[in-house]
Amino acid sequence: MFSLSKLRELSPRTRLRKILRILQAIEADRQGIPDAAYRDGILALLSADAPAEVSALAQSVRAKAAGGADPRALLRGLNAIRHALLRALDAEPAEWDLVSRDTGLLDRAGVRVLPFSVYLEDVRSPFNVGSIFRTAEAFGAARIYLSPQTPPPSHPRAEKTARGAAGVLPWETAGLDSLRGGKNVFALELGGTALGLFRFPSSGTVLVGSEELGLSPEALAIADADAGRVTIPLAGAKRSLNVSVAFGILMHAWADSLSGRAR
Repeated sequence: MFSLSKLRELSPRTRLRKILRILQAIEADRQGIPDAAYRDGILALLSADAPAEVSALAQSVRAKAAGGADPRALLRGLNAIRHALLRALDAEPAEWDLVSRDTGLLDRAGVRVLPFSVYLEDVRSPFNVGSIFRTAEAFGAARIYLSPQTPPPSHPRAEKTARGAAGVLPWETAGLDSLRGGKNVFALELGGTALGLFRFPSSGTVLVGSEELGLSPEALAIADADAGRVTIPLAGAKRSLNVSVAFGILMHAWADSLSGRAR
């Protein structure tokens, strides 16, 4: 751990950045600061010369610690300080959970990978692509296929929303012809079987289409000849969902159907 004396020698902004990294490491390990004196020293530094919001939070956590607060409450207080520091430094929150310290990538060791694949046909927004990668990885999908017109996950805007998922989830660019031939292909599209009634395959590929036009007639023909179409029923005046939101609902239902069969 970086010593308090060295922290005091740093310039104010550099000191705040260093303390931010210390707090990130503490939360990543899901444990409290092992030494109360070190914790109080950090809080004292923040109370003295940090921006007002950070200073106020640090003083509050110091008071809780002095009163013998539960370690979990102190950890939540440190989390609030970390986010206040991020705002003060105009930095973007980083998702460090499940990151391998050796590779800097999300650690999929021990993750249950499901026999689910995803095909994105002409999804135009890199933000949506990244969000879909994040959701697919979170539910344990095995692979994502991209049509030639879909932005790759290496696009800076896709990387922003993928939050590291694109670095560990296999993907490739592929044409629709690769999906023909009875491979449990189904479509997330209007006009299909309601989500709660749809019989999800135990393995296969879901087709997800363009934000503006949905899936092409060619893609729908492949799905209709195989596992069909699934539709998310909507009751509101806005009769559509963002494609990445709809995909998240779909993935939860698909994964849940598989766990239900295992019971």
